[in-house]
Amino acid sequence: MQYSAFFLTLLAATGAMASRNSRWGDRAVTVILRDSAEETVTFRREPLHNPVAARPNRQGPFQVVELSVGADVTNQALRCQILDENSDPIVVLRGQNTDITFSDADGGPWTLHKPSLVSKVVCDPDFEKIDPTDERLQVSVLLQSQATETGINFGLSGVIQDAVNVVDQTAFETVTLDVTGELVDPDLRCQLIDATGQNPIVVKRGENVDVTFGDGDKGEWTLQPAQPVKQIVCDPKFKKGSA
Repeated sequence: MQYSAFFLTLLAATGAMASRNSRWGDRAVTVILRDSAEETVTFRREPLHNPVAARPNRQGPFQVVELSVGADVTNQALRCQILDENSDPIVVLRGQNTDITFSDADGGPWTLHKPSLVSKVVCDPDFEKIDPTDERLQVSVLLQSQATETGINFGLSGVIQDAVNVVDQTAFETVTLDVTGELVDPDLRCQLIDATGQNPIVVKRGENVDVTFGDGDKGEWTLQPAQPVKQIVCDPKFKKGSA
């Protein structure tokens, strides 16, 4: 998609947010990217009918993004998006909201799913808030017991910490993580909690022994030993490591 540069001006990060807006009047749309410093992209006129885009002077990696929509901007619900170095949308979070676009709504800054390089900022009047149940944000965890021919599949969010209780107290033997959501980090890992609700269950796949498990298109992990599972937890902060 081609974006017009007619409406775009890149500004260095100077002064408070109010000063940035007042420089171009209350019709300015400003995107602020933050790491240890700030990078500001200001659209001097609001995008009324077509998307507009600009490249930041620095690519980061950034941790926080904030949108400031001027008081005289017609579309107060305007949403913007930041793209990574591969031109893929970056997942952002604010409160209970997880999305690939972000708004102002006097709600303050959004946190990037993980610190990321930003290649482009795009604001588009056609952007809409994403449905939190959107399949692009989902993963699947399958617990199986071959002895009793039992299989239970759970859908969880792959972009925030998410957990689900397992009611069936079968002694499960294997677990499989399927990262299907296109916006989910393929390195996402999950964890099984034992029947006491206190301890992570050790799982094994090939030479890998761990208390978290990933997808990697390598199939199922074996519980060590087979046992009931109290809870499944998926968390973008989980890292690969030895048990």
